[in-house]
Amino acid sequence: MTQNDDGPPETNQNINTEFVSSNNKYRITMELPLFFTMMALSLSGAVTRNIILYRTCVHSLNHSKNECEGFLSPTKANITQHLEEEVQKYEAFVSMVRITFESLAPAILSLFLGVWSDTHGRKPLVAWPLFGMCISGALTVIYSMMDFMGPWWYILTVIPTSFLGGFTSLFTGSFCYVSDITSIEKRSFRMTLVETAVSIGSVIGAISSSYVLRAVGIVYLLLIATTLYVFAYVFTIVFLKESLQGAVEGNLLSVLNFSLIKEMGKKCFKKRPNHGRAQILLLTFANSFSIFIMMGLMNLEYNYTRTKLHWAIKEYTTFSAVNTTITFLGSLIGVILIQKLLRISDLLFSMFAFLSSTVEYIIKMFAVTTWFMYLGAGVSMFKGLSSPLIRSMLTKMLPPDDIAKVFALMCAIEGVAPLVSPAIFSSLYAYTINSFPGAIYLLSSSITALCVVLLGIVQYFIWKGGSQGSFQQLEEEE
Repeated sequence: MTQNDDGPPETNQNINTEFVSSNNKYRITMELPLFFTMMALSLSGAVTRNIILYRTCVHSLNHSKNECEGFLSPTKANITQHLEEEVQKYEAFVSMVRITFESLAPAILSLFLGVWSDTHGRKPLVAWPLFGMCISGALTVIYSMMDFMGPWWYILTVIPTSFLGGFTSLFTGSFCYVSDITSIEKRSFRMTLVETAVSIGSVIGAISSSYVLRAVGIVYLLLIATTLYVFAYVFTIVFLKESLQGAVEGNLLSVLNFSLIKEMGKKCFKKRPNHGRAQILLLTFANSFSIFIMMGLMNLEYNYTRTKLHWAIKEYTTFSAVNTTITFLGSLIGVILIQKLLRISDLLFSMFAFLSSTVEYIIKMFAVTTWFMYLGAGVSMFKGLSSPLIRSMLTKMLPPDDIAKVFALMCAIEGVAPLVSPAIFSSLYAYTINSFPGAIYLLSSSITALCVVLLGIVQYFIWKGGSQGSFQQLEEEE
């Protein structure tokens, strides 16, 4: 039995009617905490990488401080050019180990959290990792002040964030929260707004990074970033209401219940009509592959631009800001104008987004000057829509009780990506840095092309099932 996705929102018993009532005005929920979080992350990201490059140069490779101080500069410092290859290779290994530590606990917790939140609510999934980020931010400030600590000590700063769920828990909670408080017809738009808040925070953080660094220095910049994490946490605790009606209070220890994994597997892998199980898994893997690429490139794109284009923090953060601005404008234009006017389905628009990313990576792969990077960003202006549209599709396909469980599976798979992709991308980059550093983009373009194929198979199943232009809710066969 199927049910059209334009059905009345009140059929979803998980929806909190306090939020979706037509008499209520739109209210800010997850947008503000995610805005502060991503602003803090972008503000401190390149600066932290420079600290690791500098301390790798001094402590691990035993160069003098005078030789290595150029790594801390927010502008081009050609004095480090002869050290870049050696330092970047070692730093890539440090980053790979750090990301593994940061991602291991969230990958395990993600197996439990989705089902757990169906009983105990979504707010803890947001509040816990934000508290961890506050502690990690404070530890990073302390680390930056201890000049005698080598790059490996930085790994200790990520432990609080990791053991409290990390970004895996944060985004699982955020998207489940949005799903709870919105009706089906408004869900794509609201999820895009959440992604937009992430983008705007990233843009402001990236643009201001080099200027704040010059104005106040490394320690105070990291202190400002930590304060932003605190703002996000306080807003969540004080102003964010639980979205799940009838949620029962729980604690972190109650998460580790193996029956929760069994329940998630039962719901995610049960047979559904019209190849529904295959559709869900294909969509999940397509979205997870995009996370795989993001985690692989996260710490390497800055190194790539230093090597290939001789950029420093100022050039890279400016590009990051422009790139993110283009992406979130593309997302807004795409979901508000193009999708509605042309009536393009979520699935077809997601396929186009992945296809544009493929072209972007090919352009960056052959970059020989600055404009290549900006051209790649412009070509893929709609790439930011792939994730929210896939998540929106899943919420429209699934019965309300299954949404958090499938999101949990998605986040569990995404949680594995940081454990694998940094090793693959970092090893590839270290091996090809002399001959073809753009090999990391060749791998990325191949993966996004595979995502297009996976979504194409989903589209085939829909056509074969006779559902034209939109998804239908997949329920259990009676």
